[in-house]
Formats: sequence, structure tokens, C-alpha cells
Amino acid sequence: MPLRELAAIALYEAENAVRRWEIWLPYAFSATLGLFMVSRGFAAFGGPAAERFFALGWVPFSTVTAASLGTITVVLGLSHQSLRYWLSLPLSIGQVIAVKLVMGVTMGMLVAATTLLFAAFGILHRATLFGPGTLLVLFLLTFATSGLLAALSLLVRDITKISILTILVSAVLQYLSTLYVPLERLTPWLRALVLVNPVTLAGEALRTGAAAPLAALAAEAAVFFVAGVYLLSRRVRTQLE
Repeated sequence: MPLRELAAIALYEAENAVRRWEIWLPYAFSATLGLFMVSRGFAAFGGPAAERFFALGWVPFSTVTAASLGTITVVLGLSHQSLRYWLSLPLSIGQVIAVKLVMGVTMGMLVAATTLLFAAFGILHRATLFGPGTLLVLFLLTFATSGLLAALSLLVRDITKISILTILVSAVLQYLSTLYVPLERLTPWLRALVLVNPVTLAGEALRTGAAAPLAALAAEAAVFFVAGVYLLSRRVRTQLE
């Protein structure tokens, strides 16, 4: 495998994501402000336990929109001249797309790191929260989100539909999750539906520290990412023929 070329594209996309602050910075601000205000409400009505419950669910969810927009930004640029340049390297279409999705992953992690820092030091006062286990959960979630959006982006034909797709995906991942309601309070059929949501798995992994939701999240991340790369590769091949 041409690791040098893959690493070069991945580094380029990561640096490009950091430079595209006009995309991820507003969501970092919105996510942090939402964490501050809503956690105050949970604390007022349910005490510290309710505040912790919300904060550990909100931190992973904060990655969703930025990762989604970063991924769709990559998708819309796949037909540009830069794609043909990367394909001039000894790389397959699938390899190029996989590493270019690093932009979405990076944007998601930038927002996640911002909200995680605020949650750890400003809300929960637990510096240990900012550790490798938490970062792994957030990293897997951004991969799952990027893969999911890459697959769904086949529905996006122009830039005007970006907002529609991101709003729909964000709404489903937000409300069909345990972000606001504990898993044990849901009815069995709704609980089964909610457990498919990677945001639920990430939140439960952070709240409980259990291995089962983390393993399920890792499996979903792999499935969604591979599916997204595969479907985008087929679309690109069609465009280049």
C-alpha cells in the first residue's frame, strides 16, 4: 500500500479542515453555548447527576454537524481538478476517497475537543474526562458520522441541498438518541431503535465506561465508513467514465 501518498492526502485534508474555520468554528461556539445553558437547566431540575448525564451525551453529539458539513464539502469537491491530481498517484479511487474524508473527521474532532474541554473543566470539573478513552469514543463517532454522510451524500446533487441533508441527519441523530432521555426510561421498541444510533452508543460509552457500547460503536463506525467509501467510489467512477 502506498503509505506515503495516503499520508500526504490525509495530512492535506486535516490541514485544510483546520483552515476552514468558517465551517467548524460557529458549530464549536454553538455546541459550547448549548452545553453551558442546557446543562444549567438539567442541574436545576435534576441535580448534578442529571447535569452529568446531559453533558456526557452532548459532547459526542456536538461532533455531528461539523463532521457532516466537512464530509459533504469533500463530496462536492470530488469532481474538481484536485481529484484527478490525486488519482494520478498510484492510488485507487477508494483509497483517495477514504483519506479525503479525513476533513470531515477532523472538523468533528475540532468541535468535540472544544466542547470536551469545556465539559471537563467548566461543567463537570473532571480533568480525567479529557483522556484517551473519551477521545477514542469521539474519534469513532466522527468516523461513523462521516461514513454515514458520505453514503447519504449520493442524494446531494448541488450545494443548495447541503443544509437540508445536514438538518435531517442532525435531527434524527439528536432526537432518536439518549441525549435527553435515559435508555432505561424508553419503551422496549423505542430502546431498540435508539440503540442503532451511534450518538447513543457514544453517550452510553462515556456515561457507563462499559465495553459493549464502545464495541458496538466501533463496529458501526467501520460499517458506515466502508459503506460510504464504497458508494462514493462507485459515483466517482461513473463521473470519470
